[in-house]
Amino acid sequence: MGATVKRLDTNAMAEFLGEASVRLGVSKDRLTTAIQASQTLSKDELEVVRALFDAARNGTSQKRRAAISRGILSAIRTVQVDDEDPFAGVDEPMDAAQAARELVLTEMEIESNRQILLKDSVTAAEAASLTGRSRQALERLRRAERLLALRSGNQWRYPRWQFDPDAPGGVVPGLDEVIDLLGLSSAGVAFWLLEPSERLGAAPIDLLRRHRPEPVVQLAREQGYMP
Repeated sequence: MGATVKRLDTNAMAEFLGEASVRLGVSKDRLTTAIQASQTLSKDELEVVRALFDAARNGTSQKRRAAISRGILSAIRTVQVDDEDPFAGVDEPMDAAQAARELVLTEMEIESNRQILLKDSVTAAEAASLTGRSRQALERLRRAERLLALRSGNQWRYPRWQFDPDAPGGVVPGLDEVIDLLGLSSAGVAFWLLEPSERLGAAPIDLLRRHRPEPVVQLAREQGYMP
C-alpha cells in the first residue's frame, strides 16, 4: 500500500482518503496519520502502536491506556537530539520477574473490571423480559455484534444499562453504531461507554440513555480503531 500511496498526486490522494474515510468510518486525519506511520515508523515503533491497540481490544480501561500513553510521550520528550544514547531518558527494560508481575497485574485489572460489569448484567431470559424480545432474537443481535454480552461460565450475560423499555426494540439508541465504530470487544465497548468523557460532559452511556446518540456516535467515529 505504501508504494501505491507514494505514486498518488495530491488530488488523487485527497480523493482516495475521502473515499476510504467514508467506507471505513474513520476521519481523514486518522487515516493520514495511519498511512504516514506505516511508511515511516520502524518495526519496534509499530510494536508500541500494536501494544496499545491490543490493550484497548483486551479491555484495558481508557484511563489506564491514557496513563501509559502519557508515560510514553513523557519519555519521548526527555530524549535530546544530541544525546549519545537516544534512549537516555527511557527507563531500563524490565527483567523477566518485573514483566511477569506487570502481566499478572494487568490480567487482574481486566478480570476485576469484567466482574464489575457482570454484577450489573442480566441473563438472556431477563434481557428478553426487559426488551420484549425473544431470547432467540437477542442471540441473533449478540452474534451480529449489535448488543453487548459477556461470557460467564456457560451462559451469556447482558449489561443491564444498555436496555431501555422506552427505546425502539428496548435497546438504547445508537448502541449498534458505537459497537461497530469502536471495533472493540464487548468489555472494551462497555468500559468506553461507562468512562466519563470531558468532551461529552458525561459518560457516553448517559447520553445514549437520554436518547442523544449523535454526539456519542461522532466521538466513537473519531476514536474508533482501524480494522
